[in-house]
Amino acid sequence: MNFYYQITRTLKLVPTILNILNYLSVQRSFLSKNIEPILSEARKGNDGNLDETDFTKINKYYGLAVPAILGEAFCVLHDKKMSFVERWTATAQGAMTGLFDDFFDKACLSDDAIAKMLHENVPEIKKSNEKFFDFFYMKALRGAPDKKKMQQALMEVYNAQVESKKQAEQTLTEEEIKNISFLKGGTSLLFYRSAFLPLASIEEEKLLYHLGGIMQLANDIFDVYKDREQNIKTLVTTANHISPIRRLFEQELGACYKEAYNMSFPKKNITGFLSIISIGIFSRAFVCLDQLEKNESATNNEFAVHQYTRKQLICDMDKKRNMLRSAAYHISGIKF
Repeated sequence: MNFYYQITRTLKLVPTILNILNYLSVQRSFLSKNIEPILSEARKGNDGNLDETDFTKINKYYGLAVPAILGEAFCVLHDKKMSFVERWTATAQGAMTGLFDDFFDKACLSDDAIAKMLHENVPEIKKSNEKFFDFFYMKALRGAPDKKKMQQALMEVYNAQVESKKQAEQTLTEEEIKNISFLKGGTSLLFYRSAFLPLASIEEEKLLYHLGGIMQLANDIFDVYKDREQNIKTLVTTANHISPIRRLFEQELGACYKEAYNMSFPKKNITGFLSIISIGIFSRAFVCLDQLEKNESATNNEFAVHQYTRKQLICDMDKKRNMLRSAAYHISGIKF
């Protein structure tokens, strides 16, 4: 990669980071004003099926990042400002996410019981976590530009979650694991996109599905400790070496970026869109890959996931040196 390109990317890095910090600040203010009172009421009426982890996921993770990173990136791609309705809808989607995942992973509800909750006016909903999910789901549907499209998108996420149960099995091939992972990530990103106008074209949906798959791979890279503890088969927990995962990650990113620039959006919109998700998600994953690959030196130059400590597997992105490494990967990484 030439010197001029790196200088250009470096000069653009600071305003992009400042924009992201502003997006996060705006969303935190929104959460404080609009969501925290709802969480307070939920705590009062909690029957024990909600815990502080559920509230943290809403306030500090999904409810924050879905609108502030993904939502703002969608808006940059379309050269528009996020509306109040879109922010509420995307926030409701984010609030639903952790609760929905827990129906499969923690509450261990049957597939049929979960499927029923994806319909409106379900009388069987009684527990606090189910009522809370339903509250945000109804809020999201009321704000959706196309309610049926959002419902269908969530049903696709449900189908992907059901398929992902196979990751607890021992017989999956590497290709099967990859397909399940990309299905889960692709359907999730299309669900989040359903909160925004204009409705996505076929070419945009194709790109977002691909990007969502890579985002899920990035998530699997960061979640390797959790997945190991839960005996979940991902490309990372089943790997003998980290370098093939890095190559796959780079190849898929390169293909996605090329695909993005073939779309009929102005180049500056595409660059702004990719910059947000690169800094917010992808460049961070390379830092984690470095940490995981470094562990191989302690285990005969092979990746042995069951032999590492929690500290060796969890990449702390709040450390300044990791933040700087992430910025460096954004500057010198996949070209876009």
